[in-house]
Parts: sequence; C-alpha cells; structure tokens
Amino acid sequence: MDVLKSKETRFPIEFTIPALGTGSFYIQEDTREDFYRHYHRHEEIQITYILNGRGSVVIGNLIQPFFENEIYILKANDPHIFIKEGAQHERIHVIHIFVAFEKLQALFKLQEITEIRTFFSSLASSKKLSPLRSETCLPFFRALMKQDGLIKLVSVLEIFNFLARNEPHMTSLYSGLQEAHFNDKVGVRINTVLRHSLEHYNREISIDEVARLIHMTPSAFCKYFKKHTMKTYVTFLNEIRIEKACQLLINRSTENISEVAYQCGFNTVVHFNRVFKHILHRSPSEFMHRHSANLA
Repeated sequence: MDVLKSKETRFPIEFTIPALGTGSFYIQEDTREDFYRHYHRHEEIQITYILNGRGSVVIGNLIQPFFENEIYILKANDPHIFIKEGAQHERIHVIHIFVAFEKLQALFKLQEITEIRTFFSSLASSKKLSPLRSETCLPFFRALMKQDGLIKLVSVLEIFNFLARNEPHMTSLYSGLQEAHFNDKVGVRINTVLRHSLEHYNREISIDEVARLIHMTPSAFCKYFKKHTMKTYVTFLNEIRIEKACQLLINRSTENISEVAYQCGFNTVVHFNRVFKHILHRSPSEFMHRHSANLA
C-alpha cells in the first residue's frame, strides 16, 4: 500500500522541490508513517530534528544510519532522502525548518548575530549533531509549532545560535559530490536505483537488473552511475549493506556474524568480512567490541 496518499502525490514528482511557505523560513512537522519517499533537493537550508524514528539517510552518495534526537543541517541543494526502518505502523515524528537565507540578508547584517551569520555562510557541507547535544535544543523546536510572528522568529534565532555554538561538536556529512553533477532528470533516475537498492539489498542485485530500471545497457549504466555519484554501483550497494549490518550489530538483533552477512545480501562470510573491513577499517567483531565499550 502506498503510504504517500497526501498532498505530495497531487504534483509531479521532481528532483528539485520547493519548500512550502512564502516567508524567510517555514516550519513543517511530520507525524506520519513515513518520510517523503523521493531523493530530492531544494534551495532552502533544511534543519531537521528527529523526535521519533530511525533508519538510513542518504546525502549525496553518502549513506548512514539516523536515530532519534539527532539534528541534521542539510546544505542548500544537497540531494537527500530519509528512509524509515521498523514496522510499517510505527510513526515518525520530525520537525523541519526550511530557511531561505537570501531573505534574511538584512537581519544577518546585525552585529549581534555575527556568529550565526558566520556559521551558515561557511557551511561547506551538511552536518549532524548527536543526541547528547541536540536534546538541549528540543524545547525550542517543540515551541515552534505553537508560536507565530515575532515570537517564532526569536525561537528560530535561538536554534540558529545553538547550532552555531555547537559547530565544533558536529559531524560533517560531506560526500564529495559537486552540485553540478545532478539535475532533475539525473535525480529521478538515481532515486529509482536508490530505492530499489534499499528495498532489495538483502538479495543478489545484478547490474543488468538495475540498468533495466532506468532503460540503459549495463555498460552505459555503470558509466552513468559512476559519473553522477563518483562511485561504482557495486561500491554503493556494498555501503548500503554494511550500513544495514552495522545497525543489526548495534541493535543486537543477532551477534552471529554469519547470520548478519546473509541477512545483508552477502553470499559468504569471508566476502562480508573483507568488504566490512575495507569500508570501516575494522572487522565486524572489532566493531561490536568497540561499540560495546563505548556503551559501557
């Protein structure tokens, strides 16, 4: 069943989508079964607080897990998609702030907000802030949904100030992609390949199979995918599988490495171990040990 029976389905699906609203910023609260299901971008900077939900986020060609109480600052025109994991009936709860900074130029000239201006003007990549830091800012995000006018603007500035002061604690989500590598036609095609890969990573996926999805020959697809993502499709698929394996190991779904390997689409444990170590620079057992030590 398609869970996107909402206002999104009334418009053509495009890679570049406008954020709603006419002001200098727009607040959107999502409490529903899933995220927006298409790889997309927009000209506004997006600040997202994950109140409830977990899964994977793809930014450019970078894929990694996301968890509750994380804040994501998505750079303007960074292509991205959040993919929920868990039971279909489990609902997500997310608050987004879409900011059109060109409309805030006059405000940003004020000496009092130099630190905020510097943070956003020098944003070289999308970033993430961990729950340990993010939860302090949660009351401001919650308050946004009940505020209007000047009071809402003050709360947004409080959030901006919080982010600027916590920049040293943020994780860069730089993927190495240049904005010019993507246009709307490319984005729609990559979205098709991406969603297919995320839905079927636990089985064998051939180059022929994904090439047919976007009506290309296998050789043309390989060149196309590498050109626009700076990775081979096999590398990208392996990164998805290893990211899923990490979530299984972190969540203690199983401590049997062989079972994790097969659940994530690898035919042999030897191959799984080799790919895991190549991507994360440590073995699955070392990864489990280090994660357990961090929790202790």
